Amino acid sequence: MSKRIFIDGNIDSELCIIAADGQEINYFDYSDDLATTKKNNIYLGTVSRVEPSLQAAFIEFGSEKKGFLPFDEIHPSYFKIPHNEKILINQNEKNNEIDDIKESKKKFLSFYRKYKIQDVIKKDQVLLIQIVKEERGTKGAAMTSFISLPGRYSVLLPNNTSTGGVSKKISNPLDRKRLKKLHDNFNLPEGMSLIIRTNAISGEDEDIIADFSYLRKLWTKIREDTLKSKAPVLITELDTPIIKIARDFNQRTIDEIIFSDLKTMKLYKKLEKDFSVKSNKKILHYKDKLPLFENYGIKNPINSLTEENIYLKSGGYLVINPTEALTSIDINSGRSTSEKNIEITALNTNLEAAEEIFKQIQLRNIAGLIVIDFIDMNINTNNTKVERKIRELFYKDRSRIQMTKISQFGLMEISRQRIGQSIYETFYTKCDCCGGSGFKKSNSIIINNIISSVKSINAIENNEDIEILIDEDFYNKNSKVINKKIKLINLSFEVKFTSKSMPIDVFEFDQELISKVKNNTKEFIDKIKTDDSNNEKSYRRKIKKKIFEK
Repeated sequence: MSKRIFIDGNIDSELCIIAADGQEINYFDYSDDLATTKKNNIYLGTVSRVEPSLQAAFIEFGSEKKGFLPFDEIHPSYFKIPHNEKILINQNEKNNEIDDIKESKKKFLSFYRKYKIQDVIKKDQVLLIQIVKEERGTKGAAMTSFISLPGRYSVLLPNNTSTGGVSKKISNPLDRKRLKKLHDNFNLPEGMSLIIRTNAISGEDEDIIADFSYLRKLWTKIREDTLKSKAPVLITELDTPIIKIARDFNQRTIDEIIFSDLKTMKLYKKLEKDFSVKSNKKILHYKDKLPLFENYGIKNPINSLTEENIYLKSGGYLVINPTEALTSIDINSGRSTSEKNIEITALNTNLEAAEEIFKQIQLRNIAGLIVIDFIDMNINTNNTKVERKIRELFYKDRSRIQMTKISQFGLMEISRQRIGQSIYETFYTKCDCCGGSGFKKSNSIIINNIISSVKSINAIENNEDIEILIDEDFYNKNSKVINKKIKLINLSFEVKFTSKSMPIDVFEFDQELISKVKNNTKEFIDKIKTDDSNNEKSYRRKIKKKIFEK
Protein backbone atom coordinates (compact mmCIF):
# COMPACT_ATOMS: atom_id res chain seq x y z
CA MET A 1 0.00 0.00 0.00
CA SER A 2 1.46 3.34 -1.08
CA LYS A 3 2.39 5.96 1.50
CA ARG A 4 1.46 9.45 0.42
CA ILE A 5 1.52 12.99 1.77
CA PHE A 6 -1.34 15.23 0.60
CA ILE A 7 -0.81 18.98 0.83
CA ASP A 8 -3.92 20.98 0.05
CA GLY A 9 -4.06 24.78 -0.06
CA ASN A 10 -1.75 27.74 -0.35
CA ILE A 11 0.97 28.76 2.13
CA ASP A 12 -0.28 32.37 2.05
CA SER A 13 -3.83 31.54 3.14
CA GLU A 14 -4.78 28.01 4.23
CA LEU A 15 -2.72 24.82 4.28
CA CYS A 16 -3.82 21.33 5.31
CA ILE A 17 -1.36 18.42 5.34
CA ILE A 18 -2.31 14.76 5.57
CA ALA A 19 0.04 11.78 5.58
CA ALA A 20 -1.78 8.55 4.81
CA ASP A 21 -1.06 4.88 4.34
CA GLY A 22 -3.75 4.09 1.79
CA GLN A 23 -6.84 5.73 3.31
CA GLU A 24 -5.61 5.43 6.91
CA ILE A 25 -4.41 8.79 8.22
CA ASN A 26 -1.26 8.79 10.37
CA TYR A 27 -0.40 12.51 10.37
CA PHE A 28 -2.45 15.72 10.36
CA ASP A 29 -1.43 19.38 10.34
CA TYR A 30 -3.32 22.54 9.55
CA SER A 31 -2.69 26.28 9.48
CA ASP A 32 -4.34 29.46 8.23
CA ASP A 33 -4.33 33.16 8.96
CA LEU A 34 -6.47 32.62 12.07
CA ALA A 35 -4.92 29.38 13.34
CA THR A 36 -1.20 29.83 12.85
CA THR A 37 1.25 28.40 15.34
CA LYS A 38 3.79 30.71 16.97
CA LYS A 39 5.82 28.01 18.70
CA ASN A 40 9.55 28.14 17.93
CA ASN A 41 9.12 31.43 16.05
CA ILE A 42 11.89 33.94 16.69
CA TYR A 43 10.96 37.58 17.39
CA LEU A 44 12.72 40.79 18.17
CA GLY A 45 10.82 42.05 21.20
CA THR A 46 10.96 44.83 23.78
CA VAL A 47 10.55 44.66 27.55
CA SER A 48 7.21 46.30 28.32
CA ARG A 49 7.31 45.59 32.07
CA VAL A 50 9.66 44.05 34.63
CA GLU A 51 7.77 42.29 37.43
CA PRO A 52 9.97 41.82 40.55
CA SER A 53 7.31 39.79 42.41
CA LEU A 54 7.30 37.16 39.64
CA GLN A 55 11.00 37.57 38.73
CA ALA A 56 9.93 37.80 35.12
CA ALA A 57 9.50 40.29 32.29
CA PHE A 58 6.57 40.88 29.97
CA ILE A 59 7.59 41.19 26.32
CA GLU A 60 5.93 43.12 23.51
CA PHE A 61 6.49 41.10 20.31
CA GLY A 62 3.62 42.14 18.03
CA SER A 63 0.78 40.04 19.47
CA GLU A 64 -2.32 41.24 21.36
CA LYS A 65 -1.10 39.50 24.52
CA LYS A 66 2.30 40.22 26.02
CA GLY A 67 4.77 37.33 26.19
CA PHE A 68 6.02 35.98 29.53
CA LEU A 69 9.81 35.70 29.98
CA PRO A 70 11.04 34.21 33.31
CA PHE A 71 14.34 35.44 34.69
CA ASP A 72 16.07 32.07 34.25
CA GLU A 73 15.13 32.12 30.54
CA ILE A 74 17.06 35.34 29.92
CA HIS A 75 20.58 34.81 28.61
CA PRO A 76 23.21 36.58 30.80
CA SER A 77 24.52 38.41 27.73
CA TYR A 78 21.45 40.69 28.06
CA PHE A 79 22.23 41.58 31.69
CA LYS A 80 23.22 45.16 32.45
CA ILE A 81 26.41 44.10 34.29
CA PRO A 82 30.14 44.74 33.85
CA HIS A 83 31.65 43.07 30.77
CA ASN A 84 34.31 41.17 32.76
CA GLU A 85 31.54 39.31 34.68
CA LYS A 86 29.98 38.14 31.41
CA ILE A 87 33.38 36.81 30.25
CA LEU A 88 33.71 34.89 33.52
CA ILE A 89 30.34 33.20 32.92
CA ASN A 90 31.38 31.95 29.50
CA GLN A 91 34.68 30.59 30.79
CA ASN A 92 32.98 28.64 33.58
CA GLU A 93 30.42 27.17 31.20
CA LYS A 94 32.68 26.30 28.26
CA ASN A 95 33.73 22.81 29.25
CA ASN A 96 30.27 21.54 30.16
CA GLU A 97 28.88 18.85 27.92
CA ILE A 98 25.13 18.82 27.32
CA ASP A 99 22.87 16.47 25.38
CA ASP A 100 19.55 18.17 26.05
CA ILE A 101 18.31 21.74 25.48
CA LYS A 102 17.01 22.01 29.06
CA GLU A 103 20.46 21.17 30.44
CA SER A 104 21.99 24.15 28.68
CA LYS A 105 20.06 26.56 30.89
CA LYS A 106 20.83 24.71 34.13
CA LYS A 107 24.48 25.71 33.83
CA PHE A 108 23.57 29.32 34.59
CA LEU A 109 21.47 28.67 37.71
CA SER A 110 24.22 29.52 40.21
CA PHE A 111 24.83 32.75 38.36
CA TYR A 112 21.15 33.79 38.50
CA ARG A 113 21.19 33.59 42.30
CA LYS A 114 23.59 36.55 42.38
CA TYR A 115 21.11 38.97 40.78
CA LYS A 116 17.48 40.08 40.71
CA ILE A 117 15.71 40.71 37.41
CA GLN A 118 14.90 44.34 38.31
CA ASP A 119 18.62 45.05 38.74
CA VAL A 120 19.86 43.68 35.39
CA ILE A 121 16.90 43.98 32.95
CA LYS A 122 15.35 47.35 32.11
CA LYS A 123 12.09 48.56 30.53
CA ASP A 124 12.20 49.06 26.72
CA GLN A 125 15.27 46.82 26.45
CA VAL A 126 15.40 44.95 23.11
CA LEU A 127 15.74 41.13 23.22
CA LEU A 128 15.87 38.37 20.62
CA ILE A 129 13.40 35.79 21.92
CA GLN A 130 11.85 32.47 20.90
CA ILE A 131 8.35 31.14 21.69
CA VAL A 132 8.45 27.92 23.74
CA LYS A 133 4.74 27.68 24.61
CA GLU A 134 1.72 28.93 22.68
CA GLU A 135 -0.78 31.51 23.90
CA ARG A 136 -3.72 29.82 25.63
CA GLY A 137 -6.89 31.51 26.83
CA THR A 138 -5.91 34.57 28.87
CA LYS A 139 -2.27 33.47 29.14
CA GLY A 140 0.35 34.99 26.89
CA ALA A 141 3.08 33.01 25.14
CA ALA A 142 5.98 31.63 27.22
CA MET A 143 9.39 32.71 25.92
CA THR A 144 13.12 32.14 26.14
CA SER A 145 16.20 34.00 24.96
CA PHE A 146 18.16 30.74 24.69
CA ILE A 147 17.68 30.24 20.95
CA SER A 148 17.53 26.73 19.45
CA LEU A 149 17.42 26.03 15.70
CA PRO A 150 16.19 22.52 14.84
CA GLY A 151 17.51 20.79 11.73
CA ARG A 152 16.85 17.33 10.36
CA TYR A 153 19.78 15.69 12.18
CA SER A 154 20.85 18.27 14.76
CA VAL A 155 19.80 21.23 16.91
CA LEU A 156 21.99 24.33 16.88
CA LEU A 157 22.25 26.39 20.09
CA PRO A 158 23.80 29.59 18.78
CA ASN A 159 24.07 31.44 22.11
CA ASN A 160 25.26 28.58 24.32
CA THR A 161 28.95 28.07 25.05
CA SER A 162 28.64 24.47 26.26
CA THR A 163 30.24 21.80 24.11
CA GLY A 164 26.91 20.18 23.11
CA GLY A 165 26.56 16.44 22.70
CA VAL A 166 24.51 13.50 21.47
CA SER A 167 20.82 13.03 22.33
CA LYS A 168 20.04 10.84 25.36
CA LYS A 169 17.56 8.84 23.28
CA ILE A 170 20.45 7.38 21.26
CA SER A 171 21.33 4.41 23.48
CA ASN A 172 23.33 2.17 21.13
CA PRO A 173 27.05 2.54 22.10
CA LEU A 174 28.26 2.20 18.48
CA ASP A 175 25.89 4.89 17.24
CA ARG A 176 26.84 7.20 20.10
CA LYS A 177 30.55 6.71 19.42
CA ARG A 178 30.16 7.45 15.69
CA LEU A 179 28.04 10.54 16.23
CA LYS A 180 30.19 11.82 19.11
CA LYS A 181 33.27 11.59 16.88
CA LEU A 182 31.43 13.43 14.11
CA HIS A 183 30.26 16.09 16.58
CA ASP A 184 33.79 16.71 17.87
CA ASN A 185 35.02 17.32 14.31
CA PHE A 186 32.65 20.24 13.80
CA ASN A 187 34.39 23.59 13.85
CA LEU A 188 31.98 25.35 16.19
CA PRO A 189 32.41 29.11 16.55
CA GLU A 190 32.88 30.70 19.96
CA GLY A 191 29.66 30.81 21.97
CA MET A 192 27.85 28.12 19.94
CA SER A 193 26.98 24.48 20.60
CA LEU A 194 25.27 21.59 18.81
CA ILE A 195 23.12 18.61 19.84
CA ILE A 196 22.89 15.57 17.54
CA ARG A 197 19.24 14.37 17.15
CA THR A 198 17.96 10.79 17.08
CA ASN A 199 17.29 11.11 13.31
CA ALA A 200 21.06 11.10 12.84
CA ILE A 201 21.18 7.32 13.52
CA SER A 202 19.89 6.66 9.99
CA GLY A 203 21.68 9.65 8.43
CA GLU A 204 24.95 9.55 6.52
CA ASP A 205 27.88 11.61 7.78
CA GLU A 206 27.82 13.96 4.80
CA ASP A 207 24.10 14.65 5.30
CA ILE A 208 24.66 15.49 8.98
CA ILE A 209 27.49 17.86 8.05
CA ALA A 210 25.30 19.50 5.39
CA ASP A 211 22.50 19.87 7.96
CA PHE A 212 24.85 21.65 10.37
CA SER A 213 26.07 23.92 7.57
CA TYR A 214 22.47 24.90 6.77
CA LEU A 215 21.76 25.76 10.43
CA ARG A 216 24.85 27.97 10.60
CA LYS A 217 23.71 29.84 7.48
CA LEU A 218 20.22 30.18 8.99
CA TRP A 219 21.67 31.71 12.18
CA THR A 220 23.76 34.14 10.11
CA LYS A 221 20.62 35.24 8.24
CA ILE A 222 18.70 35.64 11.55
CA ARG A 223 21.46 37.90 12.90
CA GLU A 224 21.48 39.97 9.73
CA ASP A 225 17.68 40.34 9.75
CA THR A 226 17.77 41.27 13.46
CA LEU A 227 20.25 44.10 12.88
CA LYS A 228 18.08 45.49 10.08
CA SER A 229 14.79 45.20 12.00
CA LYS A 230 12.98 47.40 14.50
CA ALA A 231 11.24 45.74 17.47
CA PRO A 232 8.63 44.37 17.85
CA VAL A 233 8.83 42.19 14.74
CA LEU A 234 8.82 38.55 13.58
CA ILE A 235 12.32 37.51 12.50
CA THR A 236 11.68 33.95 11.26
CA GLU A 237 9.26 31.00 11.46
CA LEU A 238 10.75 27.59 12.21
CA ASP A 239 7.74 25.30 12.60
CA THR A 240 5.34 25.96 9.74
CA PRO A 241 3.56 22.81 8.45
CA ILE A 242 5.57 22.73 5.22
CA ILE A 243 8.90 23.10 7.08
CA LYS A 244 8.00 20.26 9.47
CA ILE A 245 7.24 17.94 6.54
CA ALA A 246 10.58 18.64 4.85
CA ARG A 247 12.58 18.51 8.08
CA ASP A 248 11.05 15.88 10.37
CA PHE A 249 9.54 13.21 8.10
CA ASN A 250 11.40 10.07 7.12
CA GLN A 251 11.41 10.85 3.41
CA ARG A 252 12.71 7.42 2.36
CA THR A 253 9.44 5.75 3.45
CA ILE A 254 7.25 8.05 1.33
CA ASP A 255 6.18 7.10 -2.20
CA GLU A 256 4.46 10.34 -3.29
CA ILE A 257 3.85 13.91 -2.19
CA ILE A 258 0.86 15.48 -3.91
CA PHE A 259 0.33 19.26 -3.96
CA SER A 260 -2.79 21.15 -4.94
CA ASP A 261 -0.83 24.41 -5.23
CA LEU A 262 2.19 24.99 -7.48
CA LYS A 263 3.71 27.73 -5.28
CA THR A 264 3.70 25.46 -2.24
CA MET A 265 5.31 22.66 -4.26
CA LYS A 266 8.17 24.95 -5.34
CA LEU A 267 8.76 26.01 -1.73
CA TYR A 268 8.92 22.38 -0.64
CA LYS A 269 11.54 21.57 -3.29
CA LYS A 270 13.66 24.45 -2.01
CA LEU A 271 13.34 23.22 1.58
CA GLU A 272 14.38 19.74 0.48
CA LYS A 273 17.69 21.14 -0.72
CA ASP A 274 18.15 23.14 2.50
CA PHE A 275 17.63 20.06 4.66
CA SER A 276 19.65 17.76 2.34
CA VAL A 277 16.69 15.39 1.92
CA LYS A 278 17.34 12.48 -0.44
CA SER A 279 14.65 10.01 -1.55
CA ASN A 280 13.09 8.38 -4.60
CA LYS A 281 9.57 9.74 -3.97
CA LYS A 282 7.48 11.40 -6.66
CA ILE A 283 6.49 15.05 -6.25
CA LEU A 284 3.22 15.67 -8.12
CA HIS A 285 1.00 18.66 -8.84
CA TYR A 286 -2.72 17.79 -8.55
CA LYS A 287 -4.79 19.50 -11.28
CA ASP A 288 -8.22 17.78 -11.24
CA LYS A 289 -11.39 19.80 -10.47
CA LEU A 290 -12.54 17.38 -7.76
CA PRO A 291 -11.04 18.43 -4.36
CA LEU A 292 -7.80 16.64 -3.53
CA PHE A 293 -8.91 14.96 -0.28
CA GLU A 294 -12.23 13.89 -1.76
CA ASN A 295 -10.58 12.35 -4.81
CA TYR A 296 -8.32 10.14 -2.69
CA GLY A 297 -11.04 9.14 -0.23
CA ILE A 298 -9.60 10.74 2.90
CA LYS A 299 -12.23 13.44 3.50
CA ASN A 300 -14.30 11.25 5.84
CA PRO A 301 -11.27 10.04 7.87
CA ILE A 302 -10.37 13.72 8.43
CA ASN A 303 -13.86 14.53 9.71
CA SER A 304 -13.71 11.53 12.08
CA LEU A 305 -10.66 12.94 13.91
CA THR A 306 -12.87 14.71 16.46
CA GLU A 307 -15.32 11.86 17.06
CA GLU A 308 -15.78 10.80 20.66
CA ASN A 309 -15.94 7.04 20.05
CA ILE A 310 -13.11 5.17 18.30
CA TYR A 311 -13.87 1.53 17.43
CA LEU A 312 -11.25 -1.22 17.59
CA LYS A 313 -10.99 -4.21 15.24
CA SER A 314 -11.66 -6.64 18.12
CA GLY A 315 -15.05 -5.06 18.85
CA GLY A 316 -13.91 -2.87 21.76
CA TYR A 317 -13.90 0.91 21.61
CA LEU A 318 -12.35 4.05 23.11
CA VAL A 319 -14.20 7.10 24.43
CA ILE A 320 -12.10 10.30 24.29
CA ASN A 321 -13.35 13.30 26.30
CA PRO A 322 -11.24 16.50 26.37
CA THR A 323 -11.85 18.86 29.31
CA GLU A 324 -10.21 22.03 30.63
CA ALA A 325 -8.09 20.17 33.19
CA LEU A 326 -7.36 16.88 31.41
CA THR A 327 -8.28 14.49 28.63
CA SER A 328 -9.92 11.25 29.71
CA ILE A 329 -9.72 8.10 27.60
CA ASP A 330 -12.01 5.23 28.57
CA ILE A 331 -11.51 1.71 27.17
CA ASN A 332 -14.51 -0.59 26.81
CA SER A 333 -14.50 -4.23 25.73
CA GLY A 334 -17.79 -3.76 23.79
CA ARG A 335 -18.36 -6.80 21.56
CA SER A 336 -14.83 -8.10 22.14
CA THR A 337 -15.63 -11.64 23.32
CA SER A 338 -13.33 -13.75 21.15
CA GLU A 339 -11.51 -15.12 24.20
CA LYS A 340 -13.25 -17.44 26.68
CA ASN A 341 -11.16 -16.09 29.58
CA ILE A 342 -12.22 -12.62 30.79
CA GLU A 343 -8.68 -11.77 31.88
CA ILE A 344 -7.20 -12.59 28.44
CA THR A 345 -9.97 -10.59 26.73
CA ALA A 346 -9.17 -7.59 28.94
CA LEU A 347 -5.42 -7.92 28.26
CA ASN A 348 -5.80 -8.20 24.47
CA THR A 349 -8.28 -5.30 24.32
CA ASN A 350 -5.99 -3.12 26.45
CA LEU A 351 -2.96 -3.90 24.27
CA GLU A 352 -4.91 -3.15 21.09
CA ALA A 353 -6.28 0.03 22.67
CA ALA A 354 -2.74 1.15 23.65
CA GLU A 355 -1.72 1.32 19.97
CA GLU A 356 -4.88 3.20 19.01
CA ILE A 357 -4.47 5.61 21.94
CA PHE A 358 -0.93 6.49 20.84
CA LYS A 359 -2.15 7.04 17.28
CA GLN A 360 -5.09 9.25 18.35
CA ILE A 361 -2.93 11.33 20.71
CA GLN A 362 -0.51 11.98 17.83
CA LEU A 363 -3.22 12.77 15.28
CA ARG A 364 -5.26 14.98 17.61
CA ASN A 365 -2.14 16.46 19.23
CA ILE A 366 -3.59 15.92 22.70
CA ALA A 367 -1.34 17.42 25.37
CA GLY A 368 -1.30 18.17 29.07
CA LEU A 369 -2.66 15.59 31.52
CA ILE A 370 -4.12 12.45 29.93
CA VAL A 371 -5.91 9.86 32.10
CA ILE A 372 -6.46 6.41 30.60
CA ASP A 373 -9.03 4.10 32.20
CA PHE A 374 -7.98 0.57 31.21
CA ILE A 375 -10.22 -2.48 31.54
CA ASP A 376 -9.56 -3.98 34.98
CA MET A 377 -7.04 -6.85 35.06
CA ASN A 378 -6.48 -9.02 38.14
CA ILE A 379 -3.01 -10.34 37.28
CA ASN A 380 -0.15 -7.89 37.93
CA THR A 381 2.00 -9.24 35.09
CA ASN A 382 -0.76 -8.28 32.63
CA ASN A 383 -0.70 -4.70 33.94
CA THR A 384 3.07 -4.72 33.45
CA LYS A 385 2.65 -5.88 29.81
CA VAL A 386 0.29 -2.97 29.08
CA GLU A 387 2.60 -0.47 30.80
CA ARG A 388 5.58 -1.76 28.77
CA LYS A 389 3.55 -1.46 25.55
CA ILE A 390 2.64 2.16 26.32
CA ARG A 391 6.27 3.06 27.07
CA GLU A 392 7.50 1.44 23.84
CA LEU A 393 4.95 3.39 21.80
CA PHE A 394 5.56 6.78 23.42
CA TYR A 395 9.31 6.39 23.12
CA LYS A 396 8.82 7.50 19.49
CA ASP A 397 6.97 10.67 20.56
CA ARG A 398 8.75 13.99 19.88
CA SER A 399 7.04 15.60 22.89
CA ARG A 400 8.40 15.13 26.42
CA ILE A 401 6.44 12.43 28.22
CA GLN A 402 5.94 11.49 31.87
CA MET A 403 3.76 8.55 32.88
CA THR A 404 2.72 6.59 35.93
CA LYS A 405 2.06 2.88 36.42
CA ILE A 406 -1.49 1.54 36.24
CA SER A 407 -3.08 2.20 39.63
CA GLN A 408 -5.28 -0.15 41.64
CA PHE A 409 -8.27 1.56 40.00
CA GLY A 410 -7.00 0.70 36.50
CA LEU A 411 -5.93 4.30 35.73
CA MET A 412 -2.73 5.46 34.05
CA GLU A 413 -1.71 9.12 33.99
CA ILE A 414 0.35 10.59 31.14
CA SER A 415 1.70 14.12 31.01
CA ARG A 416 2.53 15.21 27.46
CA GLN A 417 4.34 18.36 26.42
CA ARG A 418 2.16 20.79 24.48
CA ILE A 419 3.46 21.46 20.96
CA GLY A 420 1.12 23.54 18.84
CA GLN A 421 -2.68 23.43 18.86
CA SER A 422 -4.79 20.34 19.41
CA ILE A 423 -7.26 19.32 16.73
CA TYR A 424 -10.10 20.50 18.99
CA GLU A 425 -8.63 24.03 19.03
CA THR A 426 -8.12 23.87 15.25
CA PHE A 427 -11.60 22.60 14.33
CA TYR A 428 -13.80 24.25 16.96
CA THR A 429 -14.47 27.41 18.96
CA LYS A 430 -16.44 27.61 22.21
CA CYS A 431 -20.21 27.77 21.88
CA ASP A 432 -21.60 31.28 22.46
CA CYS A 433 -24.59 29.91 24.35
CA CYS A 434 -22.96 27.44 26.73
CA GLY A 435 -19.34 28.72 26.77
CA GLY A 436 -18.05 25.26 25.98
CA SER A 437 -19.74 23.57 28.95
CA GLY A 438 -22.30 21.70 26.86
CA PHE A 439 -25.10 22.92 29.18
CA LYS A 440 -27.62 25.73 28.90
CA LYS A 441 -30.04 27.11 31.54
CA SER A 442 -33.53 25.64 31.45
CA ASN A 443 -36.46 27.78 30.27
CA SER A 444 -38.00 27.95 33.75
CA ILE A 445 -34.76 29.25 35.30
CA ILE A 446 -34.39 31.89 32.57
CA ILE A 447 -38.00 33.04 33.08
CA ASN A 448 -37.48 33.22 36.86
CA ASN A 449 -34.34 35.32 36.30
CA ILE A 450 -36.34 37.76 34.15
CA ILE A 451 -39.09 38.05 36.79
CA SER A 452 -36.52 38.44 39.58
CA SER A 453 -34.80 41.27 37.68
CA VAL A 454 -38.11 43.04 37.12
CA LYS A 455 -38.95 42.71 40.84
CA SER A 456 -35.57 44.24 41.74
CA ILE A 457 -36.33 47.26 39.58
CA ASN A 458 -39.81 47.55 41.12
CA ALA A 459 -38.38 47.34 44.66
CA ILE A 460 -36.46 50.60 44.28
CA GLU A 461 -39.60 52.43 43.09
CA ASN A 462 -38.47 53.00 39.52
CA ASN A 463 -41.35 54.68 37.67
CA GLU A 464 -39.77 54.61 34.21
CA ASP A 465 -40.95 52.16 31.59
CA ILE A 466 -38.32 49.49 30.88
CA GLU A 467 -37.38 47.58 27.77
CA ILE A 468 -36.07 44.02 27.80
CA LEU A 469 -34.14 42.64 24.85
CA ILE A 470 -34.96 38.98 24.53
CA ASP A 471 -34.09 36.16 22.16
CA GLU A 472 -36.71 35.95 19.45
CA ASP A 473 -37.05 32.18 19.38
CA PHE A 474 -37.18 31.95 23.19
CA TYR A 475 -39.84 34.69 23.50
CA ASN A 476 -42.07 33.13 20.83
CA LYS A 477 -42.12 29.87 22.75
CA ASN A 478 -42.48 31.31 26.26
CA SER A 479 -44.26 34.70 25.85
CA LYS A 480 -47.52 33.54 27.48
CA VAL A 481 -45.78 32.29 30.64
CA ILE A 482 -43.57 35.41 30.89
CA ASN A 483 -46.44 37.90 30.47
CA LYS A 484 -48.67 35.96 32.88
CA LYS A 485 -46.02 36.10 35.61
CA ILE A 486 -45.37 39.80 35.04
CA LYS A 487 -49.11 40.57 35.42
CA LEU A 488 -49.03 38.94 38.86
CA ILE A 489 -46.55 41.62 40.03
CA ASN A 490 -48.00 45.00 41.04
CA LEU A 491 -45.64 47.12 38.90
CA SER A 492 -45.37 50.90 38.88
CA PHE A 493 -44.11 50.86 35.31
CA GLU A 494 -44.72 49.11 32.00
CA VAL A 495 -42.48 46.30 30.68
CA LYS A 496 -41.84 46.12 26.93
CA PHE A 497 -40.17 43.24 25.12
CA THR A 498 -38.07 43.66 22.00
CA SER A 499 -37.15 40.35 20.44
CA LYS A 500 -34.05 39.76 18.32
CA SER A 501 -31.53 37.00 17.69
CA MET A 502 -29.31 36.83 20.77
CA PRO A 503 -26.83 33.96 20.71
CA ILE A 504 -24.95 34.98 23.87
CA ASP A 505 -27.69 35.99 26.35
CA VAL A 506 -31.31 35.04 26.19
CA PHE A 507 -32.33 38.39 27.68
CA GLU A 508 -30.69 41.63 28.76
CA PHE A 509 -31.68 45.04 30.13
CA ASP A 510 -30.45 48.44 29.13
CA GLN A 511 -26.92 48.80 30.56
CA GLU A 512 -27.58 52.22 32.14
CA LEU A 513 -30.66 50.84 33.83
CA ILE A 514 -28.74 47.83 35.09
CA SER A 515 -26.11 50.10 36.63
CA LYS A 516 -28.76 52.28 38.21
CA VAL A 517 -30.60 49.25 39.61
CA LYS A 518 -27.42 47.83 41.08
CA ASN A 519 -26.45 51.12 42.72
CA ASN A 520 -29.94 51.84 43.99
CA THR A 521 -30.39 48.31 45.23
CA LYS A 522 -27.14 48.63 47.19
CA GLU A 523 -28.29 51.94 48.65
CA PHE A 524 -31.68 50.42 49.44
CA ILE A 525 -30.10 47.44 51.23
CA ASP A 526 -27.69 49.69 53.13
CA LYS A 527 -30.61 51.90 54.20
CA ILE A 528 -32.53 48.87 55.49
CA LYS A 529 -29.48 47.72 57.42
CA THR A 530 -29.01 51.21 58.89
CA ASP A 531 -32.69 51.44 59.86
CA ASP A 532 -32.58 47.99 61.45
CA SER A 533 -29.45 48.93 63.35
CA ASN A 534 -31.01 52.20 64.60
CA ASN A 535 -34.18 50.38 65.64
CA GLU A 536 -32.11 47.84 67.57
CA LYS A 537 -30.14 50.62 69.34
CA SER A 538 -33.38 52.44 70.20
CA TYR A 539 -34.87 49.21 71.58
CA ARG A 540 -31.77 48.62 73.74
CA ARG A 541 -31.92 52.19 75.13
CA LYS A 542 -35.56 51.68 76.12
CA ILE A 543 -34.72 48.39 77.88
CA LYS A 544 -31.85 50.03 79.79
CA LYS A 545 -34.09 52.96 80.80
CA LYS A 546 -36.73 50.61 82.21
CA ILE A 547 -34.14 48.65 84.20
CA PHE A 548 -32.64 51.90 85.60
CA GLU A 549 -36.05 53.18 86.65
CA LYS A 550 -36.73 49.93 88.55
